[in-house]
Amino acid sequence: MAIKGLSKARFEEIMRAYVRPSDPIDSYEHLVGRVKQQESIEEAINSPGKHVFIYGDRGAGKTSLAQTIAHEHNPSATAPVLVACGQKTTFTTIIYDIAAQLVGRSRYVVAEGTRTLGGKLAAGAFAEINGSMSSKVSERPIDAIDLNAAASLLQEAAVKRGGRSIVVVDEFENLPSLEDRQLFAELIKQLSDRKVQVTLVFCGIGKSLEDLLQGHGSSHRYLHEVRLPTPPLNFGQRWEILDTAAAQLGLTVNADSRLRIAQVSDGFPHYVHLICEKLFWLAFRDDEELEELSPEHYMDAVHNALGSVEARLRAAYDLAVKKDLDQYQEILWAVADHYELDRNIQSIYTNSYERIMALRGRVPLTQAIFSARITALRGTSHGSILTGQRRGWVRFSENLIRGYVRLVAEGSGVRLALEHEPAPAPKALTAGGGRRGINAAAPRRHYESWGKGLGKD
Repeated sequence: MAIKGLSKARFEEIMRAYVRPSDPIDSYEHLVGRVKQQESIEEAINSPGKHVFIYGDRGAGKTSLAQTIAHEHNPSATAPVLVACGQKTTFTTIIYDIAAQLVGRSRYVVAEGTRTLGGKLAAGAFAEINGSMSSKVSERPIDAIDLNAAASLLQEAAVKRGGRSIVVVDEFENLPSLEDRQLFAELIKQLSDRKVQVTLVFCGIGKSLEDLLQGHGSSHRYLHEVRLPTPPLNFGQRWEILDTAAAQLGLTVNADSRLRIAQVSDGFPHYVHLICEKLFWLAFRDDEELEELSPEHYMDAVHNALGSVEARLRAAYDLAVKKDLDQYQEILWAVADHYELDRNIQSIYTNSYERIMALRGRVPLTQAIFSARITALRGTSHGSILTGQRRGWVRFSENLIRGYVRLVAEGSGVRLALEHEPAPAPKALTAGGGRRGINAAAPRRHYESWGKGLGKD
């Protein structure tokens, strides 16, 4: 294809290893920007009786961090245990899932084995599982398990497997029952007190551990808390993902596009990986053999990325803007037009909204109407896409959607987040000015001249 000396098989191999917008990272080699958190978690899991809770924004990389730690520190002869919470999972089903993976059996077989012995969780239960018991999956509901039985079951499973095991319990916020969350809080203490060779690593969306755990107060001393920052990655870390993958492919990305990827992604690794995925596939399929990618490739990559963003984010955006009635779309773009998460409404209007409307060639709303629209965007009829704790200030209710808002603006020809740029950008450089955009006829030399002098740091 169009990348010199690179077969399709090798291209796909590199992409699978270095560009992963959907699949969690599971090795230190490809995990970027988490050295401090890795080191603190390593200290915790090597402290007897300690468990780990990783929390923060959706899309911040919690699962990747947890799985990387689990694969690195689980005994090499076995795989780490990975379970996820959902709206229909319970404390009981998760415990049986963990025990089943520890002993290498179906969850239903483990549950049937414990029922066969009248619910007594002793070594005999596992002898039954591994010996005479049929491996046929039961269709009957699994009996509920209490705290002590759960601790005993995991203890028996850990003994059978041998050595310490790392267990990742992902999406903890989806566990619907408060009682079940409290059982997990109490289980942590039980496992630690019994010296069970299982280290639990929880992941959840929340602003504090208490938001997620809501349980036994004394369990906190058995937990090492890791809160991922917002934004998750700084500019250098965003560029590290891009540059490492590009180098593996034998490509370079022009300075301006490199800057825009870092800005539009808003620090979320998902968006960096997503834009890179689209960008590098465009390069591979280009008619010309390439070594350096142009801003035009970047612009097309932005359009392609918009079609691949998860449906939940697209639906939230569409609900909020109401098909752009009353200019809600430009207001959201204005809110997203700065690195600060909490923004003053007056500053948004003066420093962002008026500039955006001028770029769009549209008459801005009055300040009074603008403020009313901001209030509406905080309401349920617009999905409560905005929120605010202080009067006169506003922020996105979910930070991950702010990156999507930036991506939409970029695809529509409006360049946001200019605070890190050396000078005002020409309008032709926005994604709307790409081969499918509003300035499609602009010559490539214009873009290249803009990129000159922009450093890589």
